[in-house]
Amino acid sequence: MSERQSNRRRFLQLTGAATLAGLAGCSGGAAEQRQTTEATTATETNSTTSTDTATATPQDQQKGPRKGDDLPKDTNPADGYPPEFDTVPEERAIDTSSYDTVVREIDETSVEVPLVPIEDAYYWYARGEARFVDSRSETNHDVSHIFGSVLSSAPDGRAYDPTEDWNKADRVVTYCQCPHFLSSLRAAALLNAGFEEVYAIDEGYEAWLDRDYPLAGSDTSHTYDVRTIEGTTSQRDANGTVWAFHPRTGQVEATKIDSDGSYTLELRFVQVDAQSTIQIETPSYAIQAPLGEVTSGTVTAETGSPVPATKTTGTNSTNSTNTTSTSASTNTTATGDTTATTSTASDDATSSLSYSWQWNS
Repeated sequence: MSERQSNRRRFLQLTGAATLAGLAGCSGGAAEQRQTTEATTATETNSTTSTDTATATPQDQQKGPRKGDDLPKDTNPADGYPPEFDTVPEERAIDTSSYDTVVREIDETSVEVPLVPIEDAYYWYARGEARFVDSRSETNHDVSHIFGSVLSSAPDGRAYDPTEDWNKADRVVTYCQCPHFLSSLRAAALLNAGFEEVYAIDEGYEAWLDRDYPLAGSDTSHTYDVRTIEGTTSQRDANGTVWAFHPRTGQVEATKIDSDGSYTLELRFVQVDAQSTIQIETPSYAIQAPLGEVTSGTVTAETGSPVPATKTTGTNSTNSTNTTSTSASTNTTATGDTTATTSTASDDATSSLSYSWQWNS
């Protein structure tokens, strides 16, 4: 694993543990079209099978709960199941062998993740036949999420993750907004950890919103603005991953880099504006610039300002620091073996985050 990849994994693990962060949705889009040919790379492989299933039910024709209904109280919010509903879909057969799949690389292991169509995911949901995992950020989860789902951010969950107490034989469904880049990363990590049946929602959280399926959160009517970032990096980075961060809230988008080194990120961040600082990382560079700048032209290594990164390795622990300069107040949050130090300025355009990781082996 490269130094930058190692730093990135620690950043992601931290954002799952700290109170301010997790992961948001992701891009995907045109960069992840279905292919009927063999897999192109080990890190991003689409294995195509037909999604035309005879068991599928037309959109919104299934019986079951909807947003706005008088929903029962969720008495066990950590189990990932919704509470029992009075009205549920009629029992039907589902052929999961027909699902499209993607392959994700987790700890240098290629893991195949099946993509469940939204109507099948809702069928399992309404009947209480699957646990649901929100792979986005704590910020986005707080705004709105699938009623009954737990926050378990991609790729590795949180410091004290609810999935750690789940039976690995239970069916699990993950979701994000990309429609399925980060959710499939989280699904792959769960499968790699020993879970036997994990799916990512193919069409993503937006499809759940469009169908008025049950939601919870502080603003379940929130409309997510899409802000598009076009960029380019070295062709050597082809099929790798590009990340976009909002450091102050820990929101993240990610997508695959195309064969020519170009990439397209669709940000669905909340609590941001044109002056908000966005950090973009490819395998070749890491830069930071206002959102208005990175969405107004092609992002390259020369855009904005570079982000320094250092790594220090000690006995029985690993320290990694990703730092940008600012004059701001500092807050420290400690959870278990992980310590996060956040620096936040009043002006978001000049705010930054200084992270310090430390794990005991």
